[in-house]
Amino acid sequence: MNDPNYRVECFACRKGHSEEESITACVKCNSPLEVIYDYDKIAERVNKQLLKTAPLKAIKYLDFYPLRDYRKVISMDEGGTPLYKAKRLGKKLGLKNLFIKNEGANPTGAFKDRGSMVEITKAKELGKKAICVASTGNMAASVSAYANKAGIPCYILVPEGVAIGKMSQTTSYGGRIIQVRGTYDDAATLTQKMAKEHNFYLAGDYAFRLEGQKSIGFEIAEQLDWNAPDKVIMPMGCGTNISAVWKGFKEFKGFDFIDSLPEMVGAQARGANPIVEAVKKHKKKFAVLDKPETVASAVSVGNPLDGLKAIKTITESGGFADDFTDVEILEAEKLLAKEEALFVEPAAALPLAALIKAKESNKIKGDETVVMVMTGSGLKDPLTAMKVMPRPPSVEPDLGEINKFLDYGYYNVFAMSNLQQKPLFSKLPRIEELSEKVKKEFGLELNPSDAKFALLEVRGFFEKGKKPTKSDLQYILEGLLRRPKISDRKLIVKNYWIESNKHDKPRAKVEIEFFKKKIVEEGDGVGPVDAVINAIQKAVKKNGLSFKLIDYTVEINTKGTDAAVDVKMTLQDAKKNKIESVGTSPDIIAASVDAFEYGYNALCQKSKK
Repeated sequence: MNDPNYRVECFACRKGHSEEESITACVKCNSPLEVIYDYDKIAERVNKQLLKTAPLKAIKYLDFYPLRDYRKVISMDEGGTPLYKAKRLGKKLGLKNLFIKNEGANPTGAFKDRGSMVEITKAKELGKKAICVASTGNMAASVSAYANKAGIPCYILVPEGVAIGKMSQTTSYGGRIIQVRGTYDDAATLTQKMAKEHNFYLAGDYAFRLEGQKSIGFEIAEQLDWNAPDKVIMPMGCGTNISAVWKGFKEFKGFDFIDSLPEMVGAQARGANPIVEAVKKHKKKFAVLDKPETVASAVSVGNPLDGLKAIKTITESGGFADDFTDVEILEAEKLLAKEEALFVEPAAALPLAALIKAKESNKIKGDETVVMVMTGSGLKDPLTAMKVMPRPPSVEPDLGEINKFLDYGYYNVFAMSNLQQKPLFSKLPRIEELSEKVKKEFGLELNPSDAKFALLEVRGFFEKGKKPTKSDLQYILEGLLRRPKISDRKLIVKNYWIESNKHDKPRAKVEIEFFKKKIVEEGDGVGPVDAVINAIQKAVKKNGLSFKLIDYTVEINTKGTDAAVDVKMTLQDAKKNKIESVGTSPDIIAASVDAFEYGYNALCQKSKK
């Protein structure tokens, strides 16, 4: 058992607290707490030479953590994450010394593991029987993993809609998830009440977590040969991590391990930016944002617990802060993967969005040493990344099909942005105008038959009352390239009508041309799409191909009630032949019928072979 070399104080009013009294917020003014060290005591134990020779892991900095009993330490070999020079990205942006600190290499795929090591150890020291935590995903996974290793039950409150990768990871560690119909801040408030009511250890972005996460700063200094960079760029949600890393650099400078301090640059999403707003207005306090909203779920925080610390960090270090749209964040995520083969979650791409803008505005010079801290792996939220990534095409085992994708440069086309929402046409274009626009926007020269198909799809948008955007046209082209060529269409859906109300099953009537014969049929289903498809299936059942629908997925590409819908379905015949078909339209029924029609015809063609 070590003698305490620290005390806990309020960040604002400086009131002292015992660990039994509070480990989260000041009991007097409700401001965040912080750990104050007796650095003379630490100096008696710390040996720089030993630090230099010890393996690069967070646990080697034990003397810098507020722990009393090292025998209770819960570690999963966190830290020691790579810092590597981003040569291609640096060259592209005009930076000679650009580095990336990849925190996705931690045990659970995010920087949170450093803080969890300290927090869960502290829970053991305090003899807590259970742990509870509010999270947007990363902390949930990390805390549940460390609690599992400590043998302590863990309850996690998350806002509805947390990325499935983080949810599945958390439950696999034994975390007991409860979804809250509200924001992260609602979940955090409820968790605080839960901890008080049941005497659970309240984990989260509090004083002890910050102490573990400051090891990022320690490692960066070591990896730069015991030097501080000029700039460190970090994403901000609760504000804990950026203030933690700043504290790490200050402590190393206080021990003369480094000669200078970096400027700290904070980046937030435009829809969750209370810290950035305060910094830009030169205020010491932030205004709470009631309903934060951003694709970067890991930083979707409107009332940051350590917002005050983050504001002080940025101003004290002489740094700056900025915010970015979801489009800018996702484009940065894609650029990072393309240039440096590093796949991160949206929140972790914020530093690159900040770097691009800061370099353009000359806030960062080309000869400065810059470190971007990428906080989490892209595998945490893979579905979001697919919004800007091309879906892999499916082809027949035929070289001609392969050549189609090579000739059209499929992946070059879809490496471009598909998030631009400005309409491309004010009225239905002529086929020549459409071909010219496709060539200009995507560098793709359509052959006559493909241009005709694309025009039919564009006409469908106008018939539904929507002017197609670049994003819509990109999905139309993707469907064109992914669809098998049909030499003989057995099934043509001429029209359909739907009756639907609140209480009864929807009913549909369809008019089809089947083997050049007109057929009218009716059907019902659990929803409008199901009713139409069932009616078509009834129409073709007597004389058609025996098949079943084995998969059906719907994606909404953009926001708004007029958003385009991308439908994908897979049909399989009795011989186990499968066809995947796609349809795109602002109308989910139209997109589904389109996908079904092409899928059925392609399956008929394949069954003949």
